[in-house]
Amino acid sequence: MSILAAIQMVSESDVAANLATAADLLAEAVRRGARLAVLPENFALMGRRESDKLAIREAAGDGPIQAFLAEQAARHRLWLVGGTIPLQSGADHQR
Repeated sequence: MSILAAIQMVSESDVAANLATAADLLAEAVRRGARLAVLPENFALMGRRESDKLAIREAAGDGPIQAFLAEQAARHRLWLVGGTIPLQSGADHQR
C-alpha cells in the first residue's frame, strides 16, 4: 500500500527557513512511509503582501524553489507536489 503525506506547515516571509522546515517535514513523512507528499499552497513564502511573491518569482524550470523540490524528490525517491510556486509570466521575459 502506498502512503500519501498531506503536509501542513506555517510559512513565513523567509524562503530559506520555509524550505528548511519543508525539508524536515518531508524527511519525517518518508520515515513514516510516504511515497507521495503534497506541500501546502505558499509553502515557500507567505509574504505580508501579494507583491512579495513577485520578488521571488522564478523562470519555469529554473530557480531555488524548483531546485529544492527536485532535490527533495530525488533524495527521498518520492513523488512531490509543491503547492504554489511563483513563476515568471511570458510578459516578464519581454521587459
